[in-house]
Amino acid sequence: MKQKWQESRNYRRFKDENGEVVRRVITVDGQDVEVSEEVFLAYSQAERRERYIEEAERDKVVSLNKLLEEKVALEKYTRDRVETVEEILLQQEEKSEVDRLKRLLPEVMAELNDEDRKLICSIFFEGVSVREYAKQYGWCHQTVPYKRDRALAKLKKLFLEKI
Repeated sequence: MKQKWQESRNYRRFKDENGEVVRRVITVDGQDVEVSEEVFLAYSQAERRERYIEEAERDKVVSLNKLLEEKVALEKYTRDRVETVEEILLQQEEKSEVDRLKRLLPEVMAELNDEDRKLICSIFFEGVSVREYAKQYGWCHQTVPYKRDRALAKLKKLFLEKI
C-alpha cells in the first residue's frame, strides 16, 4: 500500500519485466523528463530531506509544563521577545572581539609563507574552488585540502600567539 507522500511525488522509476530499472522520470510543469541515475538520486534525496524537515517542524511541540519544570524563561518562546541587557552586552563583546581579530588578520597572514598565504587568500577570499586551485598548480585535488588544513593550523597558532 502506497503512503500518502508516494502518491503525490513527481518522480518515479520504470522497470522492465525482469525488475531492472530502464527509465527514471521526473515530472516538471506537467512534462515527464527522463534523467540519469545521478540526477534522479539527487532529486529524490532532496525531496526526502524536504519532507523530513516538514515532518520534524510539524512534530515540534513545546510543552508549557516541561518548560516550567526546567525553569526555562517563557520570553524565549514569545514572538515579540525583547533582548535582555546581558544578551545585548554579550553581542557587543562578541562583535568587538570579531572586529579585533579582523584587524589582526593582515598581520597574522603576513607571517605565513607565500604558498600558504596564496592558498588561504585564493580559497577563502577569492572564492577559488579546491579543484580549480589544484588544477592551477597541477596538483591532485586531494592535496589542496591537506595543504589548506595545514595552513589553517599555522594561522590558528599565529593567532593564538598574538592574542
